[in-house]
Amino acid sequence: MTLLRILCLHGYRQNENMFREKTGSLRKVLKKHVAEFVYIDAPHILPVQDNIAEDDTNASASNRTNERGWWFSAADLTYDPLATTSCDRGFDESLEYVIKYINEQEVPFDGLLAFSQGAAFAVLLLARLSTMKYPFRFVILVASFRSGQEQHQSIYNNLQIDLPNLHVIGINDRVIPCFMSETLANECFKNAEILRHDGGHFVPTSSEAKLSYIQFLDRFL
Repeated sequence: MTLLRILCLHGYRQNENMFREKTGSLRKVLKKHVAEFVYIDAPHILPVQDNIAEDDTNASASNRTNERGWWFSAADLTYDPLATTSCDRGFDESLEYVIKYINEQEVPFDGLLAFSQGAAFAVLLLARLSTMKYPFRFVILVASFRSGQEQHQSIYNNLQIDLPNLHVIGINDRVIPCFMSETLANECFKNAEILRHDGGHFVPTSSEAKLSYIQFLDRFL
């Protein structure tokens, strides 16, 4: 049995190290299924600010100076997932960067795991790749949502991502309201599978969540 290799995309105001720490419990839960979680940094470093990272109240000083994002929704290099704007500064660079990274892999990825802004970015990435064979066998999106940037809206028109997909949605998520994740899953994916949990803006690893992950991943081993 060949274990899985998964590319991991962090949320806004996070970086690869922070997301690795935040998914430590998940990696333990899936150690019999996943050989390697590959974490990468978004290419854009954020200005140092006083507000905290997504679901991160204990960010270290080193991490706080290396917070990153996949794109910005305003010219002042900030991002608001609930805002509708015409600014998507840095988005094209991130798209090119991730596609290049995927194409350079000697061992292909089996899956894609993405959180919050990283999950919203993952949907747009998959939309770009939908005209060719997907470089993944499955995708797991946690707290995903539809981008509010005006230039992205046409991408969602008739979008039906035909890739096995699991959407993890926190009923009490105060950063990304659960209806945003539900709408994206049901409108943009074929045969969407949804894992709902009672928590907020994080990757759950309860016994119920563990069972859902394992049942989803078993088919790819």
